[in-house]
Amino acid sequence: GQRVEIIGSMTPGGHKGKKGQITRFVDADNNPEVRFDDGQMASLYKIDVKALPEAPTPPLPAPLPPAAPKDTPLKIGQRVEIIGSATPGGHKGKKGEITRFVDASQNPEVRLDDGRTASFYKADVRALDAPAAPPSVPPTPGLAPLPPDAKSTVLKVGQRVEIIGSVTPGGHKGKKGQITRFVDAENPEVRLDDGQSASFYKVDVRALPETLTPPAALAPAAPKAALKVGARVEIIGSMTPGGHKGKRGQVTRFVDAAENPEVKLDTGQVASFYKSDVQALPEAPTPVAALKIGQRVEIVGSLTPGGHKGKK
Repeated sequence: GQRVEIIGSMTPGGHKGKKGQITRFVDADNNPEVRFDDGQMASLYKIDVKALPEAPTPPLPAPLPPAAPKDTPLKIGQRVEIIGSATPGGHKGKKGEITRFVDASQNPEVRLDDGRTASFYKADVRALDAPAAPPSVPPTPGLAPLPPDAKSTVLKVGQRVEIIGSVTPGGHKGKKGQITRFVDAENPEVRLDDGQSASFYKVDVRALPETLTPPAALAPAAPKAALKVGARVEIIGSMTPGGHKGKRGQVTRFVDAAENPEVKLDTGQVASFYKSDVQALPEAPTPVAALKIGQRVEIVGSLTPGGHKGKK
């Protein structure tokens, strides 16, 4: 949740100078994953990341007039409107979503619909009534109508979904993505296939059926080497969005119990893949002669990226 700035360039990708927010830590060394202000997400070496100072809470001005009673308590993930101007910044009249509470007085931090995030005095914020679910959701063109119980499917982290409504602002209807977490008891955060991450009202989200590989389409395959952390792999399928088929990289960890791996590609990107899209590459054979410093050598293979085979 901390705001950070990228100050180094050990991590590939040219992110130096960008700012964003830590979403999680990817390993025991506390190397963080950061969602940048431009919408991208990447894992970075801890040494490249500097925490930004917390925005100081501005001193309270003259005592506020008594606020009208508010029936709806504030909570994380709730849609709100800025109705006062005690908080500096000229945000009165804007709307957004509560991301967290900054102190024990329940003064909230709000991600506004214009993309900015700011902390507000509780007196300046009014909860909006959650819109009622539409009586029926029109089917997306090209898809068969939903069976009567389709909308009762329980949403879960890691699930592929489609945005079928527009109650959530942002114009995301028709996009697809994957649930990364739940911002409250029922509303999910979705990482869309275009790279953006956003929180959605549950009524706008429909679970997509699990994709099964048709047995007839598979030719008899040689036994695959088991995947393991540190193994060199090639992306051989395209079930995972992003167009990575044919790329190579190294397994950094497994993201769930089904052993779907996270791979750091040779291009510098880090992404999670369905296990069926990933094939372990054979380990390089141990050379017959022992190598030593200063020895003349020839490049005889192409496991190492860069196209150096045949060079000396």
